[in-house]
Amino acid sequence: MASKHDPGLNVIALISGGKDSLYSILHCIRNGHRVVALANLHPAVPETPQHQEEDIDSFMYQTIGHNIIPFYESALQIPLYRASITGNAVDTSRIYGNSGDTGTADQDETESLVPLLNRIKRDLPHANAVSAGAILSTYQRTRIENVAGRLALVPLAWLWMYPELPPPDERKDIPTRTGLLDDMAAVGCEARIIKVASGGLDAETLWENVSAENSLVRKRIEKAMKRFAANDLEAAVLGEGGEYETLALDGPAFLWKKRIVVEESDRQVRSAGGGVSYTTIRNARCMTKETGLSVVEPKDIRKPARLDGLFSQALLDLHADTELRPLDGSGQLESAGYSTSDIELCQAYDANLWMVSNITAPEAGPEAGAQMHGISRKLEDILSQGVPSCASGTDDIVFATVLLRSMKDFTPMNDVYVSLFTKPNPPARVTVACGDCLPKGVEIMVSFVIGLGPRGLRKGLHVQSRSYWAPANIGPYSQAITVPCTSSSAVEHTGGLVFIAGQIPLDPPTMEIPDGVLQDEEHWYPNFSLHATLSLQHLWRIGLATQVNWWLGGIVFLARDAQRVQSKARIAHRLWQALNKQSTKQEDDEDNDLDVWDIKHGLRDDPRLATQHTQRLPNFDTVDGKPLIPPVFTVEVEELPRGSDIEWQALGTTCSRITTPIVTRTADPDTRIWCTRINNNAVSYTIEIGASSDRDTVLDDRLDALMSDLQCDLETPHPTIYTAASVSMRRLKGQIVPCRSVWGDDGLEKVAVVIMRCMCSTA
Repeated sequence: MASKHDPGLNVIALISGGKDSLYSILHCIRNGHRVVALANLHPAVPETPQHQEEDIDSFMYQTIGHNIIPFYESALQIPLYRASITGNAVDTSRIYGNSGDTGTADQDETESLVPLLNRIKRDLPHANAVSAGAILSTYQRTRIENVAGRLALVPLAWLWMYPELPPPDERKDIPTRTGLLDDMAAVGCEARIIKVASGGLDAETLWENVSAENSLVRKRIEKAMKRFAANDLEAAVLGEGGEYETLALDGPAFLWKKRIVVEESDRQVRSAGGGVSYTTIRNARCMTKETGLSVVEPKDIRKPARLDGLFSQALLDLHADTELRPLDGSGQLESAGYSTSDIELCQAYDANLWMVSNITAPEAGPEAGAQMHGISRKLEDILSQGVPSCASGTDDIVFATVLLRSMKDFTPMNDVYVSLFTKPNPPARVTVACGDCLPKGVEIMVSFVIGLGPRGLRKGLHVQSRSYWAPANIGPYSQAITVPCTSSSAVEHTGGLVFIAGQIPLDPPTMEIPDGVLQDEEHWYPNFSLHATLSLQHLWRIGLATQVNWWLGGIVFLARDAQRVQSKARIAHRLWQALNKQSTKQEDDEDNDLDVWDIKHGLRDDPRLATQHTQRLPNFDTVDGKPLIPPVFTVEVEELPRGSDIEWQALGTTCSRITTPIVTRTADPDTRIWCTRINNNAVSYTIEIGASSDRDTVLDDRLDALMSDLQCDLETPHPTIYTAASVSMRRLKGQIVPCRSVWGDDGLEKVAVVIMRCMCSTA
């Protein structure tokens, strides 16, 4: 149901007649929203009846059986709006709007949605969302999100990644490859197969009900698909690769007021050659449904469990661990209250990345919006000067760190920030408020990582639809951006770095923080534990979707809480340890170059299919030597987005050869160094500098010595320093993240944690 803060959305449901688009409407209602209109695009009407043929080539839109669509208005008693499909699939890139062919963009079939949805909005001005049945297809999802964004509609894709999510409670102990179809069957859906296009299915399968009460048809489909789609069986069983298409005829009475009936005499089987068969329908009718004893209610629509098995177990373990709760004043350490002064703009670059750090503009005025405008102008000047032999623009930015004085400044900052980016996949981003730790007069400080390699080798993940998978990124940032680790080869050959946006504990369907943030003594521990677990799961799911093999390290941001900050840091560290030790769950990659829609349209024999493998995180097969848990540390800041109490952020790698962290203690017993190497030549350092009474002087001295020691490994060192102490920029150039306190991998307070990476080489 909708949350207490969310009165519910007024949804325009895109329907094709297929099972997924109609089942998505049930999930709209299940989540407390109202469906106010149905929208459908159909093939253009021929000039004369003699030229009318059944359109069976479904690319962006399912068109087979389109003559039945008018019956849905009567069956569901929801207004139906229809329009003809114009144009063709001009932009065939997986990410819509990323092809660079702007001259013919208005001729793409996707654009047919714009006038249709605008017509509905004129008639129903309260409509503010649009739903679709996308399950695994990036091709379909990004096109609907693109249009929704332009029309100020919230995109909903409840079935996104559904086969990969933890099963609903009703079937959590029932192993099945047909879970989504089973869930449809459980509430009385009827979806008939009207087209088959797979060697595993033939004309005899036509008009079978894939969501029948008994599972015989589903078992037949699963058995047939095992011979042809072993690497992606769940998707094939659902027809995601075009193996079959369906026509929905009935469902639960709270949506389906009537059922659609097609007599056998009104159906005809046809063959299109090449193993493709389909059913044409000459006529249909709506029939009033009989009232039965069994009544399905919206609450009966099955939803995936909130937490995967491993995360659910990790949360249970936290609840059972009484040692993590503060006892008798433990965890009561006061923040040092240092502020970082004399911060300078710094730059460094290597073969593939350019780091521009600590951009501020206090001279622009005291307001955050004015300072962000000043930062934008400075960034443009920097980019126009470029680096040797490389021209860059804002579309080359792959990651941004935005530090605010107060979260009240988020909106004016974001209004300017969004104008920097024009491409579909903006950079991943972390945004936190540092309070008075920022220099006096500085309301905003921004640092950027800029990709120097070919844009075509970068890969973005930017899911803007609400779903059960992970929080939608509706704002100007992507969940993740992947860049190659070398400048000479493609990502899939050498592996890459995955910059992942900060993840707060939003419940994906509602986009609210579960139960809010509770601080009373009785509830803070289970409340924070849930938030820490949920936000870490978001990080994990994004890592799996982008084929991360290994984390180079994790960062935990905590909102100011001097009383419990140490306990919260220990909770986060315990979770990180549990998931990096135990996680062997196998998941498929959503963001491969080869999409299920590519397979559907003739790329089934593509050689890339042979290299696809089931993804694990962490993937111990990529590790040389004994696997050690990557380092994680915690920083306390003033505030986090949406009033959250925790935010996770990490850098992952898709490289196939990883030397896990080598932990070194320096001559200074309070300093530890983690060194991780990937593909033998790239290196990542995480350095903890222990506490000291004279923090500022000790930090400068230790950093100066460390830079000298590590110079041989890092030709262009550009550290990121998380610290509550003051740092002298005269001897060290790098990104500064001023914090209230810093907590190390051992759960103890630190002067600073430093990250240094030389990740890209020309080897």
